Amino acid sequence: MRVSLRVKLLLISLLLLLIPLLGMRLNSSLKGSLIASQEDTLRLTATAVSTALNNRTELFIKEGFHFLQQDRDLYLFQLSNNIRIEDNQITDWLPEIAKAQRFGQEHLLEKTPDFNPESLSFRYIAGKQGDYLYALFDVEDDKLVYQGDNLLNFEGSDHLQVVIEKDTIPHTYILAPRGPGLVIGVLKPVYAIIDPPVESRIIGMWNETDQGYMLEVRINAEMLGDRLAFAVADVDDAETGEIDAVISTAGAGLGWLLTTSQATAEILESLDRPQARIRVVDRNRRVRAEVGGLSETRSQPPASENLLDRLLVRVHSLFQPLFRFFTNSFSTDIEDSASQPTEIDLQGLKEGFEGASSLVRYRIEGGQVEVLAAITPVYDKNEVVAVVVVEQTTNSILSLSNQLIEETVSLSILAFLIGGGALFVFALVISTRIRTLRDQADASLTENGQIHNAITKTEARDEIGDLGRTLERMLNQLQEQIDYREKMADNLEHEMRTPLAGVAASLKNIEEELGEQHPGIHEYLDGAKHNSQRLHELLTAIREGVTLKASLSHENMEAIDFGDALSKWLDFVWRKAFPEVEFVYQPPEQTAEIRGDVDRLLQALDKLIENAVSYHRPGTPIELAVEKGFESINLQIINQGSTIDPALGHQIFEYMVSSRVSKDDRPHLGLGLYIAKTIIDYHGGRLTGSNLQDGREGVVFTVRLPVKL
Repeated sequence: MRVSLRVKLLLISLLLLLIPLLGMRLNSSLKGSLIASQEDTLRLTATAVSTALNNRTELFIKEGFHFLQQDRDLYLFQLSNNIRIEDNQITDWLPEIAKAQRFGQEHLLEKTPDFNPESLSFRYIAGKQGDYLYALFDVEDDKLVYQGDNLLNFEGSDHLQVVIEKDTIPHTYILAPRGPGLVIGVLKPVYAIIDPPVESRIIGMWNETDQGYMLEVRINAEMLGDRLAFAVADVDDAETGEIDAVISTAGAGLGWLLTTSQATAEILESLDRPQARIRVVDRNRRVRAEVGGLSETRSQPPASENLLDRLLVRVHSLFQPLFRFFTNSFSTDIEDSASQPTEIDLQGLKEGFEGASSLVRYRIEGGQVEVLAAITPVYDKNEVVAVVVVEQTTNSILSLSNQLIEETVSLSILAFLIGGGALFVFALVISTRIRTLRDQADASLTENGQIHNAITKTEARDEIGDLGRTLERMLNQLQEQIDYREKMADNLEHEMRTPLAGVAASLKNIEEELGEQHPGIHEYLDGAKHNSQRLHELLTAIREGVTLKASLSHENMEAIDFGDALSKWLDFVWRKAFPEVEFVYQPPEQTAEIRGDVDRLLQALDKLIENAVSYHRPGTPIELAVEKGFESINLQIINQGSTIDPALGHQIFEYMVSSRVSKDDRPHLGLGLYIAKTIIDYHGGRLTGSNLQDGREGVVFTVRLPVKL
């Protein structure tokens, strides 16, 4: 398959693609190194935080790290939205409500024998915002009973009990509504014979639902102490007011009221690092302190007025769709919501509480963000009381990696376009010069076999310029050799004719002087005259071959009926010249007109007929067949006999080349076929010769002449 220089150089230019591959490899190595460095930094940060918290016994006792109970302790966290209990809406509890804890029969504090466990359960969530504690209870109750007119019977209806221990003294408050709407807490007295005092610092909003009721509660923070518990009481018989069941958030006792540790948070803030989140998690897997966040703040660079910068921005935007195939996508919109009152499910926490440090990875935001987390235990007197979790996303590394990839791809594309374009232009110039040199070299040999130096001399100092100058010198030298050969033959023919004429005259005079005497000498004289005549014919043939090309340029062309001309030449020339030879002629089916010189065409065909007669096997005919084609008229001359040597098949039409052994005494210098081809070429035709392929032994010469238009 032939491949041009331009295609080859274009394929070579694909090696420029090694640039982005090397860039990708370098970027991958750099990314791995940066992540390893980030992991080491997170480990060191986690170790530093845990070291700062280790053995702070007073802090751990104050914050209740040593006395945690999963089923009793109440965690209060900072709520993310502003809570309004007066609007009868719970949308301001989102998204916290989705992580509310459920309490059911396993949390029963008391019940009647006839109580149905499936008739009462609730979801509960509590949090702190400003100076208030807020709690939401979503209660499933199959029958609602409200408080009647007897204020002393405030426990004879469905109600919520709030137990607060302050200064080691417990106080129980009741929220028992008379119907949907606002409800104010009352302090449960020690003796039921007195009216319960109203506590306006505890209020709630009661709303009925399809499954029961929804109760929002707000408690002034100044009332809170160290312990707190909530209990939902269910009454199904309004007449007796008997409590069927009570479900408590802290079992039979009170749970520690746990909030985020301000003291611990202050320690963490002193060790905070940018774009990282540090959390302290207790043994119940609840976050007790947190600083920092995973979200990153990015400042947009100001728009440049520089034309080059704007052009680069434009080019970058054009390549943006291509970058997606190479870069790592990640989300920068990370939602850092407040810590929720649910257990943190993070791999490595269990090992951390067992005293082992670890580094884990996990994904958030639908898998679009990868987070690295270093986990280290916190000790108090050789006891693990909490773990430190230091987290940071890999977004900064991915952003840097993507930036390097984008720059690599952009530069690679530009390099490919510029370098590939330059190589293509270079290939175009080189191939154009080579093609021009090829066309000039091809044009240096004309159709009639003459050499015409059409190569333009160039001053280019490179290999192509050297090749052009070499071809020019070679053609000039070849033309000089041809001119010398033709002139040598002409000079030789001219110089030999004079002594040959003298020899012929001398032989004639000797013959006249001898008369009839000495018959043996007459035989020698006849042989000498015969050889002299052959030498004269050879010199005539040489003269004819040498001067043929020059004489052809002066001939006149005319319209010829080729089939009719062949018929006449056959009858009046060749059959008379060779009466002992049989000729078979197949004329064309229609008129076959050409344009040419009658005498020169006859001369060319004479040479072909003489060649066929000379080499034909006696008793076999010379066959001539004419066929008219669409663009040419084809004449085939067939003789049976000796064949053409395949090794010299392409040389038989050259000057003074003969490949077969003649069967007559005619001189054969290899000029006949050369003269015939020269004349046929001059007429715009083509002469070819080959051995017969039909099973016979012989040769066929084919003459193709253009049809007269």
